[in-house]
Amino acid sequence: MRNGSLSHGKTPIMLEYTFSIKHRGCWTASLNDAFPAVRATIIYSYRLTGTSITMVELTRIEEGELDELVAWLEDHPVMNTSQLVSYDDRRQKAFVSLAGDYDTDTEPVLNVLLRNNCFPTIPATVARGREHWSVLASNHEQVSTAHDELRQIGSVDVDSLRSPDLDGLLTGLTEVKEAVQDLSPRQLEVLSRAIEEGYYDSPRSCNIEELAELDSANTSTVGEHLRRSEAKILKAVAPMLDRPKELGARTN
Repeated sequence: MRNGSLSHGKTPIMLEYTFSIKHRGCWTASLNDAFPAVRATIIYSYRLTGTSITMVELTRIEEGELDELVAWLEDHPVMNTSQLVSYDDRRQKAFVSLAGDYDTDTEPVLNVLLRNNCFPTIPATVARGREHWSVLASNHEQVSTAHDELRQIGSVDVDSLRSPDLDGLLTGLTEVKEAVQDLSPRQLEVLSRAIEEGYYDSPRSCNIEELAELDSANTSTVGEHLRRSEAKILKAVAPMLDRPKELGARTN
């Protein structure tokens, strides 16, 4: 990459473009200035009759600052309304629905991506004032055009541009599915409860002792069920951690 643009090179069958953007004028750019500890995930976003509808998951938010945050979102220049959908005080997790017309000099990142046929593979996350995205596109031209348009609405850092091993990914997902199916009924029960109760949240919403209180077994047995479940699933996931060599480098 040179001069902040994406080089074309040989066109592969499919490209994975992973980047972060400091989205000027958007609520994502200033969220952590107002609420430093809060983390946000954009569950979905779409346009409806000119209005952008977005569902956001907010974590690490205390109940005492919830009303303030919802009001802050609604008062943001790009937003028309902000509505609390649900809140789990024990896990400090909220879902908030946003509606905005972006009647400013910016627009939703997703609009830029979709009109260039770049499709998100996972929900975008927001941290330290930047939106983090991972998308698939069918050629370099789509990625390059999207990249150039994104630079018009914010500062873009490219994490990677690569040709993903789709066959390997599908094989890996199959192995993970088989690992889950290989769990015993008790292992699946304990693991599912641990996920539901927030044992794997960061920070954790419960500890092993609290999980044992919800189970018929003691703490040691519950811990053993979790360790065996984790070992089976992580063994299946391990090959997926060996990412192919990146085709791109970081740029601004």
